[in-house]
Amino acid sequence: MAIALVVFSLLTSANCSAQDFFSLRDPGADLLTPAPHQIDIEADDAYMFTVGANTLRRRINSFPDSAISLQHDQGVSQLQLTETLLSYWFDSVNAFQFQFRYYGIYGSKYETQPLAFGGTIISPNQNLNPGGTRWYTFGGYYERRLTPLYENYESGLPEFLQGWDSRAKIGVEFTYNDYRINDGTPLFSQRSPFEARIRWQEKGLPIPVIGLEERHWLGYNFAFEATAQGYWANKWNSGRSEGGSTVYDSQSGFETHWRIIYANPSPQWHGFSPFAGLNYNYTKYTQTGSGVGNLLRVQLFGPELGFNWSI
Repeated sequence: MAIALVVFSLLTSANCSAQDFFSLRDPGADLLTPAPHQIDIEADDAYMFTVGANTLRRRINSFPDSAISLQHDQGVSQLQLTETLLSYWFDSVNAFQFQFRYYGIYGSKYETQPLAFGGTIISPNQNLNPGGTRWYTFGGYYERRLTPLYENYESGLPEFLQGWDSRAKIGVEFTYNDYRINDGTPLFSQRSPFEARIRWQEKGLPIPVIGLEERHWLGYNFAFEATAQGYWANKWNSGRSEGGSTVYDSQSGFETHWRIIYANPSPQWHGFSPFAGLNYNYTKYTQTGSGVGNLLRVQLFGPELGFNWSI
């Protein structure tokens, strides 16, 4: 999927005039080539809209569970997704990267239907919201520039395929997500010993992640960037149990950014490069066992603003 996105960006950019489009690289800028011991700080803030089916479920034993829509049952039509990347370059090729995301989830909806959740029934005719939810991700990666492997062989390629800086990364990501409905205490139809929450992190595992990044100069001081990363794990033994049975952890996710970066090589900018673009994020968590069944599926798309700062 990541490779397909990068190929798509290459093909669509070919519609521009190759002579005008690819001859404007500013030789004074170093956005594409990091220096040894360089530190890159990247931060962005995205206003994300929920798209498609965004669903929450929690089953305990054989008690029925409802497919709770984040949008239609809790009023979640948008999230704030902030992300920070810290990269340290050992040389101009190899780097270590740390990634942090924060999902700010908001909304409220007056629900008129009873909802089965976690072995009990959430009463109808009350406002439901994701208040109290705490959702973060942490990732650590080894990143490597691939450009030195092929840059001496680019001369025989079409011009629109030349001059791209390619980077790949591999690492692990862990999710902390304490998802709550009304901070865990909505009105229940009967007295309940349970809270309306799912502590995903308690049975979640660090998941291997792979990623790809492409950059290319568009003109003086402007560059295009496309990134993609994803992960997939199916029914991994979490090493923990609920209701007397082993819980199996399944996770899948995909994230991509499409940006225009302004990179001015002037010393007055001190390596600061603002950008604007679009962000897509898909996340699915499933935890299953004979005594439990949890599901959270979220799909988001929206604009973002941010900056790169190289020091």
